[in-house]
Amino acid sequence: MTGLYLKETAKLFDIVDLTICCSLYKICNGNQFEHMKGTDFVDFMNLKEVSRPVVVRHRENSRVCYLLYVVSKEIMNESLAKEWIKQCKISPGYYKSHYRDALNSGTGETNAQFVKAIEKAIEKAKSVK
Repeated sequence: MTGLYLKETAKLFDIVDLTICCSLYKICNGNQFEHMKGTDFVDFMNLKEVSRPVVVRHRENSRVCYLLYVVSKEIMNESLAKEWIKQCKISPGYYKSHYRDALNSGTGETNAQFVKAIEKAIEKAKSVK
């Protein structure tokens, strides 16, 4: 029921601010997600139909889970993450087990850089508003 409500709401207005979407697109396009048009990324983040399915790159599921967790937390609507993971073909069980993996100490410099980049992008986007 919640998913249907979110999709109906998404038809009326954007859920995720365009500046946040653009900042995240620059980080994730071609890295966490297979290359996609910017408009498709914005539509994906706003639970709208995309011209091509969103494809998570090999071995990037946990970073994508972290990204979706942070954005849903920023918007204060954790139901969004459930809708996004469906579109990414990530199981709810995997999401629950791995959405904070990028934050764990000892997960590597690549994860630390990713976390910093996401935090910086969101802060920068919020300062533009």
